[in-house]
Amino acid sequence: MKNAKTVAAFTLIGLFAANVAMALPGFDEEAPQSSVDTCVAAVDAQADYNESAKVLHNVETSKRRVSGHIMSIQTLVYGQDGHTLIREYKTNCAINDDDEIKRFRIRQRGA
Repeated sequence: MKNAKTVAAFTLIGLFAANVAMALPGFDEEAPQSSVDTCVAAVDAQADYNESAKVLHNVETSKRRVSGHIMSIQTLVYGQDGHTLIREYKTNCAINDDDEIKRFRIRQRGA
């Protein structure tokens, strides 16, 4: 009976430690804003925003196996009326923890 209580106590301590570790900033799955800004700036440097009134970036991030994050960025370029989609870009950006882009690929989709 005493062994069962000891095992249960260690299990609870382990679960508590795992929850604390997941709450620490170093374990965050989302990329920091500075990394997102760096990848979006690279998109801005290559995308064509001529004749646009509004540009929308949809960014999804995930943790890389090595340091940093991988981002998938969908960029929607709207015309002068602000509602008509005139161009769309799909971008993949891999960035390290020092905000250095390690891999970048942008392609225009559709029109």
